[in-house]
Amino acid sequence: MRSMDPMKPPLNPLANPPMTATDRQRTLDYFERLGRDKVRLYSAIDCDRYLGGWQVRELADQWLAEKAEEERPVPLWRRIVRRR
Repeated sequence: MRSMDPMKPPLNPLANPPMTATDRQRTLDYFERLGRDKVRLYSAIDCDRYLGGWQVRELADQWLAEKAEEERPVPLWRRIVRRR
């Protein structure tokens, strides 16, 4: 059962097929183009409307966590130990 609007996801969330590796990579590339702030905004406001279904929401959460980890500053002692 699908909604009448072709831009909206199906009414039955179980009808969403699992993401393929290609879909996953395309979605990650799209996140990179959008940037961290827009992905965070879209996923917070209405992920189903702006990004996609629950699988994309989980992927967005993982991607945002990875970006937050990348941006976290490395302590001085870790940089010193890493050089040895």
